[in-house]
Amino acid sequence: MGKNACLICGKEKFSVKAKRLRDSRNHSVLKCKNCGHIQIYPIPTLAEEQFFYDNNKQEKNLGIDFNLTQIRKKSMADTNRRTLFVTKLARKSGKILEIGSGYGLFFESMEKLGYNITGIEISKQRRKISRRITNAKILDINIVKDTLNFPKLDMIILFHVLEHIIEPVTFLKKLKKLLKSNGKIIVEVPNYDDHQLDSNKSYRNFYWQRAHIHYFTPKILRMVLHKAGFTVNIKGIQRYSIENFMNWKLTGKPQLENPTFSLPDEYRWIDSFYKNKIEKLLKSDTIIAIGYKNKN
Repeated sequence: MGKNACLICGKEKFSVKAKRLRDSRNHSVLKCKNCGHIQIYPIPTLAEEQFFYDNNKQEKNLGIDFNLTQIRKKSMADTNRRTLFVTKLARKSGKILEIGSGYGLFFESMEKLGYNITGIEISKQRRKISRRITNAKILDINIVKDTLNFPKLDMIILFHVLEHIIEPVTFLKKLKKLLKSNGKIIVEVPNYDDHQLDSNKSYRNFYWQRAHIHYFTPKILRMVLHKAGFTVNIKGIQRYSIENFMNWKLTGKPQLENPTFSLPDEYRWIDSFYKNKIEKLLKSDTIIAIGYKNKN
């Protein structure tokens, strides 16, 4: 694959979606004219990626001050939603691997429920913090380049990880080998078909960031998982509430200090209607795929 090629189909003809990112003037965003995939340019090297994550550059570049209490508060809605989602699909006796386990909040939740879960986190800073939160095993392994030696797994989980991986198909094929014959992979990513990207220029300008190498649509995410040998079911997840949508319309700015995931109880029905509608259309801010390992 050429240096300037699409990381999904390998073709080399692009249109420009954005000339800069919100946290980098040295990168642009390109759309493949062949398959429609969207990716940043230039693609970072593995060494650049290791430095980026070891030093927690994603949050530092975006001006996010780390505070464990604040991180826990902001992550609560996602942690609860993900725990509910996974526990409906996983057996307590099964072996689960989470890749990109971050600060360990999902681990903490699953541990309390008695699940057998191991994690991988390449960020030195995040591993250190997560060990204050959870007793679960969190490994320092770079799956892209390291040799893997795991017992066969029942489930692999990637919450907002695949968009950071340079070669997603190769990466997923490697993970497929770790799964049992009836194993599953859970992949959650931001959704480029997010309805706000078409309707709000301020939101669109804010959207692009250095950490995200890929911007997946449901179509491209399905294609990537199929190429890796998975049968796929995709559903929409709207993480942010209608209040967040209105805030963007009125102010053109995000609610970074207090992101809104839901409304007070008396207005919850409005929020539920909004979220259900765009989730069904796969126009939500997030999509989640369940990949079932093909036996061929």
